[in-house]
This record gives sequence, C-alpha cells and structure tokens, in this order.
Amino acid sequence: MQFPQSNATKIHVRSISTSNIDELAHFQINKNRRYTQLHRGVLSSSYSEVNLGGVQIFRESLTAGARIEAAPAPTFLPFGVIFQASGIVKYCGKQPQENSLIQATGGDWDVCFNNKLDYVCAAFNRDTFNNDIKHLTGREIPLEWLVSKACKTNPGALNSYKKGISTIIQKVLDQPELLKNPSAQLVLSAELLKLAFNALMPTIQYTQQLKPQAYRIRGVRRVIDYLQVYAAQLPSIPELCKIAELSERSLEYGFREYLGVTPIRYLSLVRLNGARRDLLAATPKRQTVANIALNWGFLELGRFSGVYRQLFEELPSDTLRSNTR
Repeated sequence: MQFPQSNATKIHVRSISTSNIDELAHFQINKNRRYTQLHRGVLSSSYSEVNLGGVQIFRESLTAGARIEAAPAPTFLPFGVIFQASGIVKYCGKQPQENSLIQATGGDWDVCFNNKLDYVCAAFNRDTFNNDIKHLTGREIPLEWLVSKACKTNPGALNSYKKGISTIIQKVLDQPELLKNPSAQLVLSAELLKLAFNALMPTIQYTQQLKPQAYRIRGVRRVIDYLQVYAAQLPSIPELCKIAELSERSLEYGFREYLGVTPIRYLSLVRLNGARRDLLAATPKRQTVANIALNWGFLELGRFSGVYRQLFEELPSDTLRSNTR
C-alpha cells in the first residue's frame, strides 16, 4: 500500500513474499539488486519495507544459501545488521566479527551465505543524515562510515538498533495509518537516527587502519562481473584467468576464499540460475526445457534436470509449468 506524496521520495509501506528472486530484485527499486542461488534448497524470500522519506527501513529473509550483490544509489547510506543466520556468512568476501554493523555505504557490495539469512537495515538519505550528524557532533560524517565493510560495535547498541528497526517495521505494518500523520513520521525518523548514531559511534574506536583489498579478490570480482554477462558462452578457465589476471591456482584459491566454491562450480551455478530465470519467465507453449537448457550450454537434458533438481529441489519442467498456475 502507498500514500501519495508531492515529493520525489514517497512515504509508503509495502512487502512481498516470493520464490522468484528476479521478482524480489525488481521489487527493491533503486537498490540494483541481483540474487544468485549458491546452495541446495528451496530459495524463498520475504521482504518488508517502510519508507519515511529521509530514511527507508527494511527486513529481508531468505531460506537457502545465495549471493546478494547490490549497487545502491549514492544518495543512500544503508546500515544493516544480521538478525539471524545459520551457517557461514561473508560480507564483501570477509566473515564479519561478532557484534558487527554492516555498512553498505561505499558503492558496490555483496553478501554470501550458505544457509538461511535474516537481516534488517536502515538506509538514510545521505544529505539529511550528514546534516543530522553535524548537528549532533559538529562534524561531517566520519570517512570510516562511508566504506562498505562490517564494523565491530557495542553489542548493546547493536541489539537496540536491530530490535528497534524490526519493531518499527512491524508497528507500521500493523498500523499503516501512522504514515499519514506527519508527527508520527518525525518521531519514527528521530528514533531511527538515534538508534543508528548509537550503533555507529562505537565503531570508530574499533576501526583499524584500512588495508587495500587483496589482489586475488579484485581478480575474483572481475570474473564474477564477467560471468554475469558471458556465463552462457561457457568461458574456459584460461579465459577466466586472463580476466582475473591471476594464475589458475590463485583464481581457485580466491574463489574458495570469497565464495566458498571453485570457479567452475560458480560458473555452473550462474548458468543454472539463468536457466531458472528463463523458465520462470517462459510461456510453456512457446518454450521448452530443452531449448532453455541449450541456451545456457547444458547439452545433456537428463544431466541438466538432475543438477537443476539438486540445487532448486524441483524439476525444470515443474518450474516451467508453474507459469500456467
């Protein structure tokens, strides 16, 4: 549901539950999201969002291991916290320490997890947030807050931030009429600023001198970006090594370090995710599983059906038929 506003950023509350990760990515306007399933399971998601104009808060949960990558608009400063996760989670290639605040503030970022993930986030308007911080501290936003990384912070403040965001989201979902009241909007926005400020301030004392990202990780990122466009062309390992500017051994080590899988496995996963995307978008009478499999370089239909079912826990033919329901 949405309430019309005269300004460009509309005050609204909305939510979605879906097993179509492309639908989920499309639902999150201006976040430039992409989802790739990496581990076996039925990947379904739920997402709830409250936009108060100067700050947007949301909660997202996913049920199977995947990689989320995003390139948020520079006008936003998102600060998140993992509400619950089972298994290993890596943010920008590193496993966060306990009591870490996730900063998605430095351009592109990604998170990889091998099981369920549930997190909350507040994305502040950059100019508004900077002005508020100047009023509170007399200084500009610290540069340490403008880098995408996981920062250790005070556990009490982090817990309050996490619970505060989820409580406000639930409150607005239960009482959407609150967003029609300007005073209520101001109270909620002020509370979110207070929670974020209290969680961010302790990160400064924990901050260590920033180190450049490892060379092999930069190479891995180049390959990941390349495969999003050219995976269907089945690039060879030597080709990927050339893209990464790494030896085969360094490329494999980098992929295992960053994503927990080999380059060959990741290429297969990207192709399987692409095939699933096309199956979900296809019209059964006009497309066949065989044609879509061939488009993604799977020459043996039986083997394709097997590895597809192993990852997504349903046959590709069932995915295609779901469009007629």
